[in-house]
Amino acid sequence: MKNTTTKSYRDRYFMRGHWGTKIWQTVVVVLSWLVLIVPITITVASYVAYRTHGRHGHFFWHYAEGFQELNFLMIFLSFALGVIAVFCFAMGYIQLQRAHGLMTKWPMFDMAKNRHERERDELFMTARFDSEAKRRARRNYTVKANQNLRKIS
Repeated sequence: MKNTTTKSYRDRYFMRGHWGTKIWQTVVVVLSWLVLIVPITITVASYVAYRTHGRHGHFFWHYAEGFQELNFLMIFLSFALGVIAVFCFAMGYIQLQRAHGLMTKWPMFDMAKNRHERERDELFMTARFDSEAKRRARRNYTVKANQNLRKIS
């Protein structure tokens, strides 16, 4: 029998050794997070200082256009959050109604296509491994070399 571990996925970051890879990837991850967090922190601190007239936060920049854009962004994000909330509550309500049997449950797949695929699969299995009744009746079954399924790559 072949060693199956040779074909499984390996991540050198989590394996023993490979200190160069671990250090390099950790540095890249930390710098990536800093590139994300620093501008957000500067923008949030400046916007909080603008909204509280300097009592809270810190002004990193004083551009009126930037504050107008942030005001617009807050309105836009609030609207988007509202739309998402309405959608989530509507889908939750529909699922609750379906769970209680108050709404018809429509199939999530094509029934005719599914039935055709199951019949085709059963014909294939019967041709290769015998009928379903005989397959279920057996406790052990040895697959011959010519009955093995091909690997699709």
